[in-house]
Amino acid sequence: MKKFIYLIISLVLIFLIVGCNKDSATEWYDSKEAAIESGLKHEGTESESFLSIEEFENETFVVYEYMGGLGVANVVESEKGYGWKRSLPYTDFEVGGELAYSTSGFDIETETGLDVSVLVGKTFDSSIQDMKLFGDGTERKLKVHGDTGFFYAFHKMPTDAVDVSPIVN
Repeated sequence: MKKFIYLIISLVLIFLIVGCNKDSATEWYDSKEAAIESGLKHEGTESESFLSIEEFENETFVVYEYMGGLGVANVVESEKGYGWKRSLPYTDFEVGGELAYSTSGFDIETETGLDVSVLVGKTFDSSIQDMKLFGDGTERKLKVHGDTGFFYAFHKMPTDAVDVSPIVN
């Protein structure tokens, strides 16, 4: 009976160790491109869904559209190579009333410990082609991506400290 209890406890501990090891779920690749290609395939996205690769504070982020929502993943680098990490759910926007655009935001902590704020938004007015971001020290022009209407920005300020407005042409 003691051996059976010992076996059960050992198995539970092994599952806890494997389950708590964040690195165990990461597949490593020789290049960023291979990690991105595999990550997008793993997410179930089409190549048309890819919006951009963003470099911010020496970190690489991939932004893509998935089933009407916006996904953001981090490409991590280690001695093992490059890996794909997406720890946040997809962001989507529901339209209520006559909104021209809507925004949201979230924070990401990367594997290296970098804290990044991400402002995401979606336009519902096809005449809006660009947005202006202000509040993080400099005004920036944000591209509205085609049919999806998504726009986004990576920054260091808290999300509620930045704001956007449409650029009317």
